[in-house]
Amino acid sequence: MVPMVNAADANSAYAVDVSNLQLPQLQFDSSQTKVIVTQELSPSQNVQSSQVTANLVASKNPTVSTIPYGSIIYHSDNGVTTVFDSTGKQLFAADDAKSIKVSTPHGESPATFVHEVPSGSFSKEVDGKTYIFYKGNLILTIINGNDQRSIKTDIKNIADSRTDGGVAINSALLSNYLGWIEYSESTSATVERFESTWVAPLATPTNSGVRESVAIWNGIERTGVDGVMQPVLMWNFCPYGDTQIHNNYVGAAWDYHTISSPNKDSLHSTPISVSPGDTVRGTLQWSSTYSCWLIQFNNIRTGQTTAYYTTRFPRDNLKLYMTLEASGAGIKPNNNSLTGSITFNNIIVQNQGVTVPVTFTGHIWPGASSSFTGLEAVVSTNPQLQIFLRTGR
Repeated sequence: MVPMVNAADANSAYAVDVSNLQLPQLQFDSSQTKVIVTQELSPSQNVQSSQVTANLVASKNPTVSTIPYGSIIYHSDNGVTTVFDSTGKQLFAADDAKSIKVSTPHGESPATFVHEVPSGSFSKEVDGKTYIFYKGNLILTIINGNDQRSIKTDIKNIADSRTDGGVAINSALLSNYLGWIEYSESTSATVERFESTWVAPLATPTNSGVRESVAIWNGIERTGVDGVMQPVLMWNFCPYGDTQIHNNYVGAAWDYHTISSPNKDSLHSTPISVSPGDTVRGTLQWSSTYSCWLIQFNNIRTGQTTAYYTTRFPRDNLKLYMTLEASGAGIKPNNNSLTGSITFNNIIVQNQGVTVPVTFTGHIWPGASSSFTGLEAVVSTNPQLQIFLRTGR
């Protein structure tokens, strides 16, 4: 780890001026055999640079799953991701197109662009670089070599999962359906707190043998800022790129970039377990002190919480969403691909402690009607604001 501030005062990491942070000279080594990344490319305090190097030297077909704290990830414009240790020495390089595909709330993505970081991690983006801190230490740096990178056709994903919902995209690798199914959208507002609770549906997807994922979340978008910040309840979360069906819920805080964006990396906090019937809460809270957002997912029944901090979003001109999203691979999806209905309640929308009078409207994405029936997105304000998303199950 690269020490930045006193680890005893984790909050002081939020005030770090990363514009003055000096990164080492990156030592590229084109003679290395490229590796296959077999799961989310995530930093681990239990992995040392020497271990990664030794494992690669000993293998004829090298694979990598985790990287050391302090690693530097460099995405070039030719579809190659190179990872360096904290001194700038190259550990390995990987072709993005050959990396295992892992699940995200918005469909599958090359593992080189998805990273789990410890709960409570904090990120700052400056000049195409993303710095992730944990307990006052710099644990990961992500650098994008150019504004536009070429991604091979076989892993090309869509620019916006809302606008391309229902489009078949190379179903052998990605999904027959990828998109928002139904959601509520607010009018634009300046917000410092957005919170909602809901119950993990008892009815879960029953398409056996199908690798499909469902994501339920409240989140924030902002024109001019790529992606969504969102506390997500996800069914069949698969960070390993395996072919197993993970018939369970997990919750995590996500800072998501759209796959077509120049800065494609999406980060999420340590997932926590959720059982059907558990009440969960998604919170997005602005910190005026540190000019950042807290994204937090809480399982109210168990008391477990997982969180992530980001400076990517301001607090003005925000759109708020409560969404059911899904992706499935292998067969044309149907109602059995979905969970049961969801009711978002205990909704809080505030600025400086005062309720913000936003108006929500319910939407069903047109592309969803070719796969699912009985959909309904209802906004109720009597006696209090609730969002009901009916799935037909």
